[in-house]
Amino acid sequence: MRKSTNYGAFALSLGMAFASLGTVRADEAWQKSVGVGAYASVSQDWAAIEAAARQEGQVVIYSVSSRIAKLVDGFQERYGIEIIGYDIASDLQLEKLSREHRAGVHSVDVLFNSESSLLLNEALPDQLVWNFIPDSVAGDLDPSEMTPLLIQRHSSRIVYYNTAIHPDGAPIDSLWDMTREEWKGRTLLPSPLEDSLSANFFQTILHNSDAMAAAYKREFGEDINFSEDVLEAVAENATIEAPTASMEWLHRFLKNEPVFQSSTTKIFKNIGDITQENPPIGITTFSKMRKNKTGVYSAGPAFDLDPAFGVTYPTALMIADMAPHPNAAKLLIRHMMEEEGFAPWNEPGDYAARATLEAQQLSDFGLPAFGDLGLWSVDPEEIYYSKFGFLALYLALS
Repeated sequence: MRKSTNYGAFALSLGMAFASLGTVRADEAWQKSVGVGAYASVSQDWAAIEAAARQEGQVVIYSVSSRIAKLVDGFQERYGIEIIGYDIASDLQLEKLSREHRAGVHSVDVLFNSESSLLLNEALPDQLVWNFIPDSVAGDLDPSEMTPLLIQRHSSRIVYYNTAIHPDGAPIDSLWDMTREEWKGRTLLPSPLEDSLSANFFQTILHNSDAMAAAYKREFGEDINFSEDVLEAVAENATIEAPTASMEWLHRFLKNEPVFQSSTTKIFKNIGDITQENPPIGITTFSKMRKNKTGVYSAGPAFDLDPAFGVTYPTALMIADMAPHPNAAKLLIRHMMEEEGFAPWNEPGDYAARATLEAQQLSDFGLPAFGDLGLWSVDPEEIYYSKFGFLALYLALS
């Protein structure tokens, strides 16, 4: 398993990404031979695909999840095909793919990626990636999980608390509680300047300002008043028309000295460590629940947080343009959508897109159905077109 070096802070990746991934002239002959785009079929000849994939011998994947390494041995044993996986953050995957593509280097076959704003607004329309739907799973997916891209699972960033110290429930019941003095310096999360999913979390809160205003009134019993710093930041930002409750929340949250940590696993463990007397709360990946360990770590989601306890985003599978091993790519995508191939992500907090797999998860894990969680969904268009405005606001309020 290859681990990509983090070769730039998120602020740098913003500049690379939003300058455009670069318009790419897709090879129509390759599209036709592979069967993507206008040449895609609703059904596939899997015997022929598997035979061709075995001849190709390997498949290269850029993966947002290090758990791709868990598929290597089983896939090799079942198909005789080597998975070469690179663990790379979603935004950096797309920057790397674009840079290689412009240089005429075509070395990757599959992307496993969560950065929907860049995928849907640049990579897909620029034909850097292609959607592929295995016919064997199509009947188990909602139409929105097959187009414009194939969704493998629904991931989330949520608020966690220490359940050992707070066995009767979360010590907060509103996102506004995170701005109170008692949580000063005691909220952990990845920096939005270094982690695109953390930035998306904040942008989604900003996009739900009416809900944040209503939650403020429920929490404090009065309408919100804006701080001078917020009014000044809005006045100096040409992309913002007026202050909102979400902007005020962001200002108060940042003034409350959150602690930025790069590892979502370390954040979870720092929250859940049962030896603490006064543990922090934090924002990390929902699926980190799998890190709970009896007598060591005990953390749980603050499900009842007002107005939402987190932000959800899809993780998609796709074929890279000009993939050198397209049949192996199709076989791997089908495998990762099946029960065996989904196993590394069959964890509490990672919700399978396939209805039958999700139903089994609900039975196994005792969690609410994904549709009943009350999470806010990322808006790819809103995030894409407001990214620079968010960054300016964030820096002004920091």
